[in-house]
Amino acid sequence: MSLMIVRGDEMVYKILLVEDEATMRRLISMLLKRQGHDVIEAENGVRVVELVQEHQPDLILLDIMMPVVDGLTALRRVRETPGIDDIPIIILSAKSQVEDRVEGLRLGADDYLVKPADPEELIARIESVMARSMREARRRKGTVFGILGAKGGVGATTVTVNLGLSFHLAGRGALVADLHLAFGDVAAYLGLEPVDKSTANLAILPPNEIDRRTIEQTLTHHSSGLPLLLSPSAVPSGIMFSAEHLMTIVEQCAYLAPYVFIDLPRDPDILEVVADQLSGVVLVMGDEPASMHAATRTAMHLGQVGLHNRLSVLLVHRHSPDHQFLNPNKVSENLSCLFLGAIPARPEIYLRAEYTASPVVLQNHGSADQMVYEQLGAKLNNYADILEQFRKKQTMESRFLA
Repeated sequence: MSLMIVRGDEMVYKILLVEDEATMRRLISMLLKRQGHDVIEAENGVRVVELVQEHQPDLILLDIMMPVVDGLTALRRVRETPGIDDIPIIILSAKSQVEDRVEGLRLGADDYLVKPADPEELIARIESVMARSMREARRRKGTVFGILGAKGGVGATTVTVNLGLSFHLAGRGALVADLHLAFGDVAAYLGLEPVDKSTANLAILPPNEIDRRTIEQTLTHHSSGLPLLLSPSAVPSGIMFSAEHLMTIVEQCAYLAPYVFIDLPRDPDILEVVADQLSGVVLVMGDEPASMHAATRTAMHLGQVGLHNRLSVLLVHRHSPDHQFLNPNKVSENLSCLFLGAIPARPEIYLRAEYTASPVVLQNHGSADQMVYEQLGAKLNNYADILEQFRKKQTMESRFLA
């Protein structure tokens, strides 16, 4: 469901009003609109699920006694439909007996108000239910991983997309976002250029109007179903991204999926702005000395913005085992961070994936290349615990050496 829009200091909601009596429906609708709310009207419960999926309201006001499909049946259908089952619902009914209220609440209503309701009480109940819903939504905030290349050309975009697809295909729920403010690589890698909808659409909005709904409207969906927040294909003329824009975009993305994978630019200012929103950072590096030097500098900067304790490193091999210059122990020791894993040298596979715009996790089901990302996904799924174990091991080793 979408979260509220803020207009000035007021919270404005999109409300689905389901009421069969025309006069009552008109009066309630007028009251809500005077408060600034957007109202969608329905005269019975027949199309409630369809209307919720189409309009994505923040709240449903639902009568019980209606023809064709009554309110309790509509309530049950909403609660049984994945993707909309958590929308707040207030029953507004003339049925005032205790058993009626108990039945409605047991079926999943968030509140029950007897008609005719006092206008001030109705508005207060709406505000109370929505405040509770938003507190619960904040607790459901997803895990956000920033994927950052130590230097150009190490494959950070490839890793970002394949991790996102791996989580999506495993049913964990994922979203991939490209935070390069221009010339991002996610769209090009997936063959989705030119980009019609991008972060540029969000930059023209005041930050306080960027919410789940506006980001959902900006998403592009890959053929696999994976949602993507793409960057513009060129530098948008006259458009500026403020720090508040960036923080809000990342924060709201976290409400849209259990796992968010962000293709991060190597821009110190952007990294500092979004640092507090990131659950973890995966630093992608190659297996050559120049990449090690770049990774060391990047890790130092990440430490300066408070991200070192959430940092891990992923080694992308570009050479055969006989010509690999770095090993996991050396990388972890030099960077003093968790070694997440290594991607084996498979240049022909990754080149084919790039030329065909078909990421490796979509090719050859059950292949070794797919397994690599599944194993990385298993670690990221338990990232906080793995980081804690690594830090404890570091502490014990430092005490032993002392």
